[in-house]
Amino acid sequence: MNTLEDKAQKSHIAHEQHMNNLIGEKDKRFFVLRNQDCVAYWLNARTLGVLKPLWAKQNTWLTIGDYNGFEAKFFGEQNQDVMASDISEAFLKEAKNEGLIAQYRKENVEQLSFADSSFDYVSCREAFHHFPRAYLGAYEMIRVARQAAILIEPVDVLSKIPLLLWLKNICDLFNPLLINKIWKNRFSWEIVGNYVFKLSEREVEKMAMGIGLPCIAFKEMNVILNIKENVNEVPTNQKLLRKIKRRLAILNFLSACRLIPYNTLVAIVFKAKPEADLLVNLKKEGYKILELPPNPYLK
Repeated sequence: MNTLEDKAQKSHIAHEQHMNNLIGEKDKRFFVLRNQDCVAYWLNARTLGVLKPLWAKQNTWLTIGDYNGFEAKFFGEQNQDVMASDISEAFLKEAKNEGLIAQYRKENVEQLSFADSSFDYVSCREAFHHFPRAYLGAYEMIRVARQAAILIEPVDVLSKIPLLLWLKNICDLFNPLLINKIWKNRFSWEIVGNYVFKLSEREVEKMAMGIGLPCIAFKEMNVILNIKENVNEVPTNQKLLRKIKRRLAILNFLSACRLIPYNTLVAIVFKAKPEADLLVNLKKEGYKILELPPNPYLK
């Protein structure tokens, strides 16, 4: 029987090999880095733009799972000092050679090579769900961060739809797999082989409380998934961009009315209580601030 370490290692190897195999698509994968005038850039910039309050002054950043360097390049454009990282260096090496990013490291998030508190912020956008041992990776991110670790991930719908939880509890009385007929993606894997983790506020809260962290900032948002059109095409095709904005407007309206949950959660897990002006700016940006109580038994 394979050990847990063996299984995790297989996942890491599979991910690295998968990225290496895609290097033949370099031009396609780099289009969004080379061309800001495309729908793909607008979509990516919109998601990362929720971190604007953290750019008020220059900080050092480490991006996790930044396979082609887009996040590092985008943060650099906001006057941030950024180190890109990924489990494969295939695309990052090319991005560095082309001058698209300033620096990169090949890193396994479960065993980051950096010392404690090496970067002001460590960010991970839609890569957490690729980790075979997701929370081990999250704790490593927190370890090497000085100010905060950031996760931007698909939300766990069970935590946001009480009716679904009620149905699951009823189904569990008869068969714990019965709910799968309704909750189709309860168990989901990607072609590389990893189980797809989903994020919830409660899980992040428990993770932070367990190690005595002081504060978390949460923001819910909708991103557009499963776009069939080529989002790399330049937005002179305004029809596509208008279509995407309409879909977002509808999703945001339904989510604001609490008819459907937002599909993405942004969690900024602070290691030290943030400054007052940063908290004000986060609230203006729509973040919910959760101050965590100290452990009364550990002074």
